[in-house]
Amino acid sequence: MDYSNFSSSDFICDEFFQKWLIQPDEQTNEFWNKWLLEHPEKRAAVEEAREFFFKIKFKENFPTDERVEKSLQKNLAVINALDERRDKVFSIISLRQIARIAAVFVMISLMGGGFYYYYLNEKITVSTRYGEIKKIVLPDSSLVILNAHSTISYSRNRWNDQIRNVRLEGEGYFNVKHLNKDENNIKDAERFIVYTKDVNIEVLGTSFDIKKRAQSTKVILETGKIKLSYNNHDRPNSIMTPGQVIAYDPVNGPSIKSVNDPAIYTAWTKNELVLQDISVNEIGEYLQEIYGYQVVLEDTAIGNRKMEGTLMLDDLQDVLFVLSNTLHVEITKKDNKLYFKTRK
Repeated sequence: MDYSNFSSSDFICDEFFQKWLIQPDEQTNEFWNKWLLEHPEKRAAVEEAREFFFKIKFKENFPTDERVEKSLQKNLAVINALDERRDKVFSIISLRQIARIAAVFVMISLMGGGFYYYYLNEKITVSTRYGEIKKIVLPDSSLVILNAHSTISYSRNRWNDQIRNVRLEGEGYFNVKHLNKDENNIKDAERFIVYTKDVNIEVLGTSFDIKKRAQSTKVILETGKIKLSYNNHDRPNSIMTPGQVIAYDPVNGPSIKSVNDPAIYTAWTKNELVLQDISVNEIGEYLQEIYGYQVVLEDTAIGNRKMEGTLMLDDLQDVLFVLSNTLHVEITKKDNKLYFKTRK
């Protein structure tokens, strides 16, 4: 289907678009996230269609017993006046049967309301495999680039009038849509919070990277301003400015440093790993995080070697080829381990 000429009303009427809104799966998420990235000029029409679609509500009506009885008597009087024979028919119907009929309508109303509630509050989870990177467009048009072996989850729940919440495990790069115009009067719908196990990051509109691996969390701020609150409530909040990196672990707390080029930390979004005085041990940790392979060194001295340059991460075999020739080592892959052995 060619959606390039679709208006917002066309999107609303399209069955595949409706499926994405109502019951998203891997296929619809992948298609529409990719399509939106390729057609940014249509984002406004898609957002308008999405907003209109979720404003459609099922009308819920729960009549009282008094109203049911009053309505019943009124309609029976009209029917009695029309045809005497119908008196005999309706005299057979007991109030209990009428109550059952009313219960059916109440149940239908409840089902409709439940349907609407379910799809608004449905939890959406997106995960990546080892060696895989995904781009996700959130309901507010914010962009998330999800690194390998990572997961984000969020509720469909009314992103236009409530706090925008996302939960992250692993690593993700966020480019958050800016909604707030007055920092002294921030509404709930203008807040955006990313939750991790140890740290919560609140932003208004900015770009940053979050890395939650093992026992530590690292946050790198490229643009804007964000606030970090720690789940260990004894620690005060941290306000970050562009170029800052905060590394946090529950035992030692946060450590803050400034860097000249924070984009180095987000080079993975382009399938690159920028090496600046990085040891082989650190590279080994990265290979385990991204590809799921544990690095085993025959000689521990190999781990202390430093590397400079850029590694392209598109393919693990290419990465191992570069490492093997740069470090002059033989690399053997067995099960989920990579064995580094000095060449003779």
